[in-house]
Amino acid sequence: MSALAAFLAKEGLEVRRTWRIWVLPGLILFAAIASPVAALLLPLFLEQMAGSQPGVFIRMPDPVALDACEQFLKNLNQIVLVALVLAGAGAVSGERRAGTAALVLTKPLGRGGFVFAKLASQAGLLAAATGVGTAVCAWMTLACFGTVPVGALLAAAALWLALALFLTAVTTLLSAALANTGAAAGLGMVAYLLLLVAGVWAPLAAWSPAGLPAAAGACLDGGDAPWAGPLVTALLGTAAAGAGAVLVFRRAEL
Repeated sequence: MSALAAFLAKEGLEVRRTWRIWVLPGLILFAAIASPVAALLLPLFLEQMAGSQPGVFIRMPDPVALDACEQFLKNLNQIVLVALVLAGAGAVSGERRAGTAALVLTKPLGRGGFVFAKLASQAGLLAAATGVGTAVCAWMTLACFGTVPVGALLAAAALWLALALFLTAVTTLLSAALANTGAAAGLGMVAYLLLLVAGVWAPLAAWSPAGLPAAAGACLDGGDAPWAGPLVTALLGTAAAGAGAVLVFRRAEL
């Protein structure tokens, strides 16, 4: 077994036996289960709360399956992406601080292979969790509403995954450049917030990963938001950030 394959196997074992198997997959699964239930019960809950107050009346439209999918996407954008940045900030810097990076690199494993294995393990876990979470959300939506917009949900989840992979690569780049995990997490959060702000400006949203949240939302509500430009730039940005992480880590002191 090559050094890279052995390190990839080690990363897979670490995912299965540590907190990493519970954080992102757990949050995505929670969002997949809770979103349809919340979409179904929230209008009733608000109406009952208003009914307990004299003179207050709230009438909300009946919830539909699309509401559940939109709530799922909202939870992915607001909760899961933040957890992804915070969890990925220590991917490289944590190994440097603990001294395990220096130990591993004494073996026949290059620094490029080290960073690649980190990215591959994170991307694999994220893709698998997104696929399972989307399937669970579709099943729960079908159970709650009797129907589910499968095609729209899959398209929205795919665009969200592209955004999540881009943020993963950017966070890994920061983790490789900075020995301090807290600093990498802080700058990762800045990158996340900048993406949200940049998405408000239409010209930038049309040709950058910042447009992916709006494009994913448009898949669900039938809106008109460009998706090709944001998707292509997100994939190119992921590759560029990954290559940058390798170059930075090759010059970093362990």
